[in-house]
Amino acid sequence: MKTFSFAYAQPVPVSVLSAGVTPQQNIPDHIDPRTHLSGNWGGIRNWLLAQGIDIRISDTNEFWSNPVGGAQASSNYIGSAAVEMVTDLHTLTGLPLGTFDISAMEIRGRPFSNTPLYVFNQTSNIEADDNGRLYELWYSQKFMGERLAFRIGKLDLGHDFMVSSVGLNFLNASFSWPIMPDNDLYDQGPVSPVATPAIRLRYTLSPHWNFLFAAADDNPVGGPFINAKDPWNQNRDPGGTRFSFRTGALFFGEVQYRRTLYGRQGTYKLGGYFDTGRFPDQSDLRKNHKTNWAVYAIADQTLQHFGRITELDAFIRGNWTADTDRNQIVYAADAGLSLKGPFGRAGDMAGFGAGLGAASPYLAQADRRSGLPMQGTEYHLELTYQIPITPWFMLQPDIQGIISPSGGVLDNKGQHVHDEAIFGLHSSVTF
Repeated sequence: MKTFSFAYAQPVPVSVLSAGVTPQQNIPDHIDPRTHLSGNWGGIRNWLLAQGIDIRISDTNEFWSNPVGGAQASSNYIGSAAVEMVTDLHTLTGLPLGTFDISAMEIRGRPFSNTPLYVFNQTSNIEADDNGRLYELWYSQKFMGERLAFRIGKLDLGHDFMVSSVGLNFLNASFSWPIMPDNDLYDQGPVSPVATPAIRLRYTLSPHWNFLFAAADDNPVGGPFINAKDPWNQNRDPGGTRFSFRTGALFFGEVQYRRTLYGRQGTYKLGGYFDTGRFPDQSDLRKNHKTNWAVYAIADQTLQHFGRITELDAFIRGNWTADTDRNQIVYAADAGLSLKGPFGRAGDMAGFGAGLGAASPYLAQADRRSGLPMQGTEYHLELTYQIPITPWFMLQPDIQGIISPSGGVLDNKGQHVHDEAIFGLHSSVTF
C-alpha cells in the first residue's frame, strides 16, 4: 500500500461552489429586458411570471494563466451554463403551497487546480469536472407568518451556511466555500456541483436574529473519501441524479445577527457542523475515526460610505477543529475588503482578499516519515475588479498569488511546487 502522505496529501482534492445558479425564493413581478440578453421573449417571460414561473439562464466563462510557479506554466479555460426554474406553486395553483425549484448545469473545460497548481482549494469557484448534471431540486414552504421556513430536497448548503456576502465578490473558491470543509468533508462538502439530499430550517426571531439548521447526507455520490483516480468523486455521478445514504449524516447549525450602527450595516454569524461518518487517519490509511466536527465565525461589515454610490465593506471568517487526526486542514482564516462604486462608477467593485489554511500536524508527521516535505500553511491573495459592461454582461479581471501551495509539496515528478502568480478573466452573461 502506498503511504498516506503520497496517496492523499500530494494530489489535493478540491471542491466547487456556484456555477452561476443562485436560487432565490422571491419571484419578480416583471422582467426588465435591459438586464437580460434575450429580453422578455416577446412577452412570454412576463406571462410566465404572472403564472408564478421564473426561468433563469446564465453563462460563465473564465480564462486563467499561471506563468510563474506551480509545477509548470499553464493556460486554462473553464465555463459553466446554468438553467433554473423557480415556481411559486401558490400563484400557479391557488392552493396554500410553497416554492418549487429545479436547476441544472453544463460544465466545460479541464480542472487545473489539482495539477499543475497543487493548491488546497481551487483557483476558481466554477472549476469542476466537465459534465452536464442536475444541480438542485427542492421544495420550500413558510409557516408562522413566514417566520419559519423549511426546504427539503437536493440542496447546495453553501448558499446558507459558512457564507460571507462580501467574500462572494472574489473568484478564488476559498472565499466562497472555505478551505476546511472543502478538504475535510466527503465530496468536498455539500456544495455545487454536488448537492446533497437535505432538509434545511430557518427561523426568523426578529429583524436582527436568524437561526438555521440543516440535516443532510454527508456523501451524496457514495464514493470513498480518498479516490486517487477521481479526487473530486464527481464522475461517479456525472448526471447528478444519484442519491446515496451510505456513510453518515451531516448536521449544520448557524446563528445570524444583523445590526445597523451609525448607518453601517453588519452581519455576524456563529456556526458549526457535525458529521457522523468515518474519516481516514491523516497519518495511517489503515485507521478510521468515527465522527468529525468544526466551528466557524463570520463578520460582514460596512465600514464607510463615500457619497451616494461608493461604499467600503469588509469581511473576516475563521474555521477551527480539534480533530487534528482526521482532518487535512485544522484551521483556516480569510478576510477581505470590497469597494463598491470606485471612481464614481456605479456597479463597479474593487476587492482585495487574503487567507490561509493550515495542514494537520499528523499529516506533516506522515510526510516526514515518507521523506517528503512536511506540509504546513498555504496562503492565498487576490486582487479583483468587477466591471458591468452592460446590465446583462459583466467582466472581472483577477490576479491571485499562492504562497507555499498546499503548505509545501512535491509534484508528480518529485519537484518542489513553487509559489504561484495566477491571472484570470471572468465573464458572466444573464440571458
